[in-house]
Amino acid sequence: MTVVHSLDRDMHLGNYPLHVDEEIAVRVCHYDESDPLPVHQEEKVSYTEDDYREFLGRRGWTCLREFDGGFRNIDGMVRNVDSMDDLQPGVLYHGMR
Repeated sequence: MTVVHSLDRDMHLGNYPLHVDEEIAVRVCHYDESDPLPVHQEEKVSYTEDDYREFLGRRGWTCLREFDGGFRNIDGMVRNVDSMDDLQPGVLYHGMR
């Protein structure tokens, strides 16, 4: 049993459903425009499609592209990931403008 304290003092005593969104954590490389090697990496955790879109938008990216070839299409090409549903945990990505 999990006990959750109310965030609102005006909430009535009772049973409330607790909804927890699934998360996905991915690693993202950052580059200097003049150097093909990654400058640094960060781990990004997204809970919703809105989180993912906001992360891309803040950096001026339209999507992420797999860096290490963990998920390839039929032609063997690394593909762009437009939706959070297509992200794979543990795969390294870089942003695409």
